[in-house]
Amino acid sequence: MWEHNGNAQTNSTVADRGHTASFGLESVHTIYKAETRTSGVDLKSHGHSSEPILYRIGLSVILLILSLEWIYPVTSTGQQGSERFLSVMAGLTGILLLAGVLRIGWIIGILIRLFIALAALCCMYGGNDPVGWAATYPATISTDMGSFMSTWRFHSISVETKGLLMMCGWSMLMASVQSLVLLRRSVMLFGSATLVYLLLLESFAGLDVYASVIRSVLWILLIQAMLQLLRLNGGVTTPIFKQSPYCRWCAVTLAVSAGMVLFSAIPGQLASIPPPERVSLEQMGERLARWAGYTQHGSIPAATAVTGYSTADAPMGAPLVQGDTIFFTAKSPEATYWRGETRSYYNGSTWSDPVQSFETASPSGLVHADGWEYPAYWQRIRQTVTMKREWRGPNPLFTGGMPLNLSFQDKNRDAQKNKRLLLSNEDSATLWLAATYDNQTVKSYTADVMIPVATPEQLRLLGKKSNMKDPAAIRRKYLQLPTTLPGRVQALAKEIIQGSDTRYDAVQAVKSYLVDHAEYTLDTRMPPRGTDFVDDFLFVTRQGYCNHFSTAMIVLLRAEGIPARWVKGFGPGEADADVSGQYIVTQGDAHSWVEVYFPGAGWMPFEATPGFTMTQGEGQDAAALSGQQPVAVTPPQTDGGVAHAGAWLLARARAIAAHPWIAAALAAAALLCAAGAIRIRRLRPALRLRLLLAWPRSSFPDRERLLSAAAPVWAALARRYGPRPPGMTLREYAASPAVAAGTDGADIARFAADWERLLYGPDRPLRADSLDFLRRALQLARRMQAL
Repeated sequence: MWEHNGNAQTNSTVADRGHTASFGLESVHTIYKAETRTSGVDLKSHGHSSEPILYRIGLSVILLILSLEWIYPVTSTGQQGSERFLSVMAGLTGILLLAGVLRIGWIIGILIRLFIALAALCCMYGGNDPVGWAATYPATISTDMGSFMSTWRFHSISVETKGLLMMCGWSMLMASVQSLVLLRRSVMLFGSATLVYLLLLESFAGLDVYASVIRSVLWILLIQAMLQLLRLNGGVTTPIFKQSPYCRWCAVTLAVSAGMVLFSAIPGQLASIPPPERVSLEQMGERLARWAGYTQHGSIPAATAVTGYSTADAPMGAPLVQGDTIFFTAKSPEATYWRGETRSYYNGSTWSDPVQSFETASPSGLVHADGWEYPAYWQRIRQTVTMKREWRGPNPLFTGGMPLNLSFQDKNRDAQKNKRLLLSNEDSATLWLAATYDNQTVKSYTADVMIPVATPEQLRLLGKKSNMKDPAAIRRKYLQLPTTLPGRVQALAKEIIQGSDTRYDAVQAVKSYLVDHAEYTLDTRMPPRGTDFVDDFLFVTRQGYCNHFSTAMIVLLRAEGIPARWVKGFGPGEADADVSGQYIVTQGDAHSWVEVYFPGAGWMPFEATPGFTMTQGEGQDAAALSGQQPVAVTPPQTDGGVAHAGAWLLARARAIAAHPWIAAALAAAALLCAAGAIRIRRLRPALRLRLLLAWPRSSFPDRERLLSAAAPVWAALARRYGPRPPGMTLREYAASPAVAAGTDGADIARFAADWERLLYGPDRPLRADSLDFLRRALQLARRMQAL
């Protein structure tokens, strides 16, 4: 049976058309294309409707909005640069989808998308001079290639190159999704992935994505409804629209989709629904890990990050691996910790500082800071910091203590010192390089800083003076604790500190408790959703790194009324053996510690993490600070990436030559792969037919796809029975003595008749007839390949 399409023609007409066809059987696609040209049948008119370009653009616009739901939640936290990232990614996605609407070749399409990704990268990191930045980027990517080839670690490459890889991957994703929507007419796969992605953001990153989920459902319903019109136009049940079918259909689908989403919100407006109990995917992962045989203190597989400095305030606790990329070098008469930022607000999972008061400061002028109060407890030193890469605002400037003044050592084109905009945070005694309209960068700067030299005896005496009270502003800001903090944490703090006579003794008591009851490790896990970070560390895992120990110390001190704040920056680094007084600071030296307020002296730093030592005038050797983190430092790369790639290939070749059995194994594997590729190529026609039978799509049957899948059968017949003479029709070829005398003569004749009727006939095949046609073609393909 064949489904009638309204343009009836007799079988004799079909046969007459078949006599006029002339083509060879040497090429699979030659048969298919020659028959199509000769018959004059436009297969696309039977399988795919030619929708207006504005309709395709409208679908792409809605797809753009849906794709932005992947980006918006992670940029809505107010982090530095999030607005620029959102705007650049929105522009990149829009241009990619616009290019996808145009019908161009795949090679030109790849080149165009690569150019678009490079242009977006220049806009992302080039500031106000993207062209100038693009001219310097080849040197950066060459250095990144050399670093990657020498270390084989993804984190060793620059942020710019990571951004390029991310944009190229995003370009491929958008091209695939748009092709799926416009050609396969389905958005459910991408829509489902979007909803799963948003739910994972809520479960693991703690982001509020409820509005994004509602909007995504609306966009998915709208796109799927608009695609339904194309399916109706491609079938025999096409409704007849006399005026503006696409506009009318879009208006109806928009109204229906919006109505469905709004209707789902009515129950929540009419009745108060209690919030459901959150299900923690982390807890599910732990149960699965225990079921799989992991020990109680074993590592649960999770995505790891690399140690390093970041201004983002992300939830803490993720596992880390040690990094070794050089971040900056510094000259200092004393080994010091390098302060970057301080945080005062703890929300149960991370640190932040919602209200920061920055004031414009003059380089080389006095920077007013309240971090130090009485000069007898402090010492003034001068330090010079040289960044490994050019440092641009907005970003912190690292100093080894409380800054007094700062001067930039870089010079501009006129050989004069640049006067960049400097910001000072009076409360935290930190300095920031502000963003400027010309995107000026910093390579080196010198600062005079105050470092603490107070002895334990002096700090104990400060704690005993009853008239020394914490200022109200200090208590108001640096005693904050979340209302959800479990009571057992506060009870533990009271138990630890209750025997201490002075504030200094209380700090040492907390430090001793953490050393005795917790273990230092980078192999950690994120706390379950809804669990306090400190409570999970103190009572459950008892394992962690600097963020765990420093946060726990601050919370325990604050619980007993001792003001403390969280500081992040870098450890002292590794002493340079070639240059006296110079330290090499790497990403592996990224660290966090504690500052405790002492009335009359100011903010004093304390180390909470076991295995780390911080001197505070206690008579210890300050040089010991330089060796507390044994990190293998990667020397600066001087050669290009091509040279490193060649050296790596030569080293691998020598290693293989030194072990003949490895070379033999590789040769055997290569031969097996070649044999498998040849076999798969020979079986490819049958595999394609089997896939169509096993996975028929919703738009199946399709005339063009059926003929394209079954065309290789004619090439197989030509190899077995010989090519068809010119002027002979398919039916005549199937009825020829050489073919008809074979064991497959009857099946070949039936296959030829179905082929001609499918190719020339005005009727659309029914689904059952299409499946029979594919099964017959699959049987012939298998028999031909078995010979």
